Amino acid sequence: MKPKRSTLATPKQRRSTWIIRCSAVLALHVGAGLAGIVPRAAAQSESQPWRGIVKSLDTASLSSDLMAQIAVVAVREGDRFLKDALLLEFDCRRQYHELSALAATMTEAEVAVETNAQLVKSGASNRNDVAIAEARRAKASAEWAAQQQRLTGCQIKAPFDGVVVELNANAFEVAPTNKPLMLISSVERTEIEIIVPSGLLTKLVKGTLLHFDIDETGKSYPAKVLRSAGAVDPVSQTAKIYASFDSPPAEVLPGMSGTARIEVEGGR
Repeated sequence: MKPKRSTLATPKQRRSTWIIRCSAVLALHVGAGLAGIVPRAAAQSESQPWRGIVKSLDTASLSSDLMAQIAVVAVREGDRFLKDALLLEFDCRRQYHELSALAATMTEAEVAVETNAQLVKSGASNRNDVAIAEARRAKASAEWAAQQQRLTGCQIKAPFDGVVVELNANAFEVAPTNKPLMLISSVERTEIEIIVPSGLLTKLVKGTLLHFDIDETGKSYPAKVLRSAGAVDPVSQTAKIYASFDSPPAEVLPGMSGTARIEVEGGR
């Protein structure tokens, strides 16, 4: 009776099998790596999405140094206005009375100067009295001019076309001195602030085309790169670039955010 052949592989056979398997795995990884070269390069030439936000070029927080009651608030939050439109007006009747009093003081000082000048000529007064009278006249004149300038703040008018973003004033209230009464912002004069990898700054030159997809509207708008920021964040290795819409869309407001798709040759 013939002995049965052993089914266990010899050490030499196991070593040969291990070499064949390793060669197959290595060939599979090399092939996959070579196959991935083309898609990676192709992906680099495609547009890259970077997040951005729409910002207003003109923003102002309006306040007043007048301690006066608010008479008229001509706008509400969300209202749009044109340049030089009346936004807010104070009750300045007391301040105008004070201006009249200063005008009377100035007239009195004028009379004192003329009287002392006549007395000097007649020898009844000296030149020091004239000098003092002239100094008082100059002081009265300066106080009158300061009060008149202060009264120009009785009406707050729009410095540019825009919209009321925030309103902190109501009629019949006494306005707090140097506290923000309203925040206004330009709607038509806007730009896009985009954060990109710092390695792309040399490629994102002025005039580079992009499309900005705004989350709130669900639409895409063409734009162009205007400039880049003057510094790079060393931690995140990112930088800011700024772009402008080709045609400012009416439905786009400051604060809206979205994704910029920029065609970058060669990627990062």
